[in-house]
Amino acid sequence: MEISHSKPRPFFLPSSLGRIFCVYHEPVGDVKPWGNVLIVPGFNEEMNRCRSMVTNLSKTLAQQGLGTLVIDLYGTGESDGEYGDARWEIWIDDIHRAADWLDAQPGACLALLGIRLGFSLAVSAAREGQKTRALIAWQAVVDGKSYFTQFMRMKIAANMDRTDIPKETSGEMRAQLAAGSPIEIAGYEINPELGNALDNLKLGDLPPPEASKIMWLEKAAGAENALSPASGKLIETWQQAGRAAEVMLFDGPAFWALHERFLAPDLVTKTADWLQQFRPAK
Repeated sequence: MEISHSKPRPFFLPSSLGRIFCVYHEPVGDVKPWGNVLIVPGFNEEMNRCRSMVTNLSKTLAQQGLGTLVIDLYGTGESDGEYGDARWEIWIDDIHRAADWLDAQPGACLALLGIRLGFSLAVSAAREGQKTRALIAWQAVVDGKSYFTQFMRMKIAANMDRTDIPKETSGEMRAQLAAGSPIEIAGYEINPELGNALDNLKLGDLPPPEASKIMWLEKAAGAENALSPASGKLIETWQQAGRAAEVMLFDGPAFWALHERFLAPDLVTKTADWLQQFRPAK
């Protein structure tokens, strides 16, 4: 029988607009806690597809004495609000509040781990004064406009064979947002302010704080098993700005894009091992 070193504790955290649903995976038993990691989730369905990986990571970190706080950002998951009410600035405020809560726990908030689009939110929060010793990227989105276009194509593809509705292009959807009207994609209502924030997001324009160590984890791509060109260019841009990022490639499925439950144990192991450098000396 497997012994669990993690005790999930669900609760609601008050925020500026409503309650934020959280699950704190707390180290238990003879494991002494020495730090905590805040998980900033991915966008839309990617958040749900990554839950198994996040749970797996939380259990692994708990064995090492690290607590993990998993949050549903405002308007998503079990948190208050509708998705159409979500704004980039609101989500950043959620991160600040969650990190402040962790700072009151044993070991305080050690790192922000952002999954996909969540890494841009984590970096934005850190740039706005959220003190953190480490920023960890899981398959981070580099260019928001390109990512948003791909998301729009889900609606275009879904309506391809329908003859009862007019066909839409990404340009027409952007025009609708520019006119102040929300758009609906795959059951998610995107507010114009959120759409505009995504379109203007360039991670290269957001160098992390100098005090934060950066871990960039990405699935090995192509026949050469290398970093993607977009990520490579970003890392170089950050280096020119004096922000060095440690890059690691992991082997495993693209779990954030797959409907079935898939795990990438190599990613979890590399994340947990990297965090060991922050363990206090005995």
